Order: sequence, then C-alpha cells, then structure tokens
Amino acid sequence: MKTISQTRGRLSRLTQRMVSSGLVAGCLAFSGGANAAISFTFDYSNNAPGAGFLDATFGADRQNALTAAGNAFSSLFGQYFSNTGNIVLAVTSSDDPNSDTLASAGSAGQWDGVAQGFTYQEVVREKLVTGQDLNGSAADGSVDVNWGQAWHLDLSTQAPQGKYDFYSTIFHEFTHALGFSSTIGQNGSSAFPGENVWNTFDSFLGDKNGNRVIKPDYTLDQTAWATSTGGTSPDAGMFFWGANAVAANGGQAVGLYSPTNWIGGSSVSHLDTDNPVLHDMMMTHAGPDGPSPRVFSAIEVGIMTDLGYTAVAAVPEPETYAMMLAGLGLVGWQVRRRRAA
Repeated sequence: MKTISQTRGRLSRLTQRMVSSGLVAGCLAFSGGANAAISFTFDYSNNAPGAGFLDATFGADRQNALTAAGNAFSSLFGQYFSNTGNIVLAVTSSDDPNSDTLASAGSAGQWDGVAQGFTYQEVVREKLVTGQDLNGSAADGSVDVNWGQAWHLDLSTQAPQGKYDFYSTIFHEFTHALGFSSTIGQNGSSAFPGENVWNTFDSFLGDKNGNRVIKPDYTLDQTAWATSTGGTSPDAGMFFWGANAVAANGGQAVGLYSPTNWIGGSSVSHLDTDNPVLHDMMMTHAGPDGPSPRVFSAIEVGIMTDLGYTAVAAVPEPETYAMMLAGLGLVGWQVRRRRAA
C-alpha cells in the first residue's frame, strides 16, 4: 500500500535538444481569459490511441481537467506577473500504480555552443521573459501525468483524503516548465557534460554560508557542491540566494530539497520538503493526498521574480498565506512522504 503521499514534481530533465513533436489536428488550445498573462496549447499527439489523455472512457475528462488547470494557473500567474506568451506543451501520460511519481514537466532548451556561463536557454522561460520564440512551431516543453494514481479532477472542490489534487500538482509542474529547476546533475555536471553551461536557476545556488556553487569563472565549486547536496535546511543542504526570495524569507536564503541520497529530478529543484517552514508550499518535492496548496507563497513569487519574471503585485504576506493554507486544512498537517527511487 502506498504511503499517505507520493513524490510529485519529479521533473523531466531539461532537454538538450528541442522537443520535436509538432501539433496535430485536434490538439487542444485555450486562453486563460482576458486578464491572463499566459496561455497554453496542449499537444496530445504522443498519447497512444485509446490511452492516457485519449482514453475512450476517461480521455475527455482528463483533457478538460488539464484545460481547467491551465486556465486557473494562468489566472494565478497573472496576479503576480505581467509576462505574456503562449506556451506549447507536448502532453504524455503513463498508468503505473506502482510508481511514486505523480507527474513531471520540463522545458525544451538550447545552447549556442560558444559562450560558457548561465547561457542554457530554456524555451519556455525565454518566450515569457524575453519574448523570443527559440523553437518556432515545435513544442516549448512537456508535461506527463501518471494516471495510475487516484486523482481529484474537480477544480471547484478540494481533494479528499485518498486522492491527489490534480490542480496543485499541475500548477507545480507548470512552474517547473517556467524555469523553477536546476540543470546540475548528481556529480555536478552541467546540462552539457564537459561544458560549463548552466541555467538561470543555477546562478542562485549556494551553500548555507553563501558560497555559490557556480564560481565566477563558471566552473563548479566542488567543495560547495559536495557540502550542500546532503542535509536539511536551515542547517545544511542547498540554498537559493536570489535577492527577492531572500527578502521574502525574512532575509534568509531559501532551503532547497537536498537529501543525503541524491534523487534525480527531485534534488535541488524543489523547496526543502523536510524543512517545516517550507513543507506546506506548492514547490516542495512531494505532495500529500487530500487538500493541497493551489497558491504561490511569497517565497515562490520571490524565486520566480529572481528568475526574471516581471512582478506586478505585492507578494502575499506570510500571514495571508497562512490563512490560505488554513482554509485548506493544511496548517500543521503531518505528512509522510515517499521518496522517488
């Protein structure tokens, strides 16, 4: 039997080449509404006929749920950021009740092959932050859902115990696709092995003392990397040192998930699930069944601002966020989380 929660957001590694699937007739495109800053186009062509999002019985409901999630996320994003653009996501799915991964997502990316540094260009982030469309008609990123788990697909109500909130999970995954993700591998390698090429998120990584993992010459600080990839914040582990995130966290760097045993796709690319100050937030590496957050905390808004998104509204105060969570029955919850294998 599964434990009370599953690993979510075990994000796909950012691809080293462009996602190549094209749109086909019948793919679902929608706008997030008149006030939305972003919109999505979903490409279902990589689903096997009669399976996943194309299932004869459940496919329509699944597509409708993803549409609703896109609309709601676009509205949420638009509350805090003014960036605009249409994001094309290649949608796939699995059906594995034995997997502890709920969903995954990532952005396509590219590198010019010349300049070393924080020059790994994430297609989704570049489109929204700079207005550049780096890959034309190809998909900007991908999202995958594991239908082998019990999902709650009603946006108007909170998930009951025993089911996972589809909307909290998909919001989490969309946020990964927007750039909330490290490209550094377990051994400290970059997205392009042998090259000192990193993404924007990586530029803010450091240990608890502020020593940046990527040095000014864009090489990896092996000591900082080794000492910060195991432990629980605020005493150890990896930290995010962006100025806006630090300000939102009361002047302290934000702890990132840094288990002693590296978990591919989870380590470093999430808020520290094991830190009680952070574990109720949407961007932790694991989510419980039952009610889950569908809102950004001040820290998450701060991180996205550090990643280059243009803030248009004050971030939610900690007291306001606590009230939101209390309304979901989340404050003080005790969560047992299963780690990804």
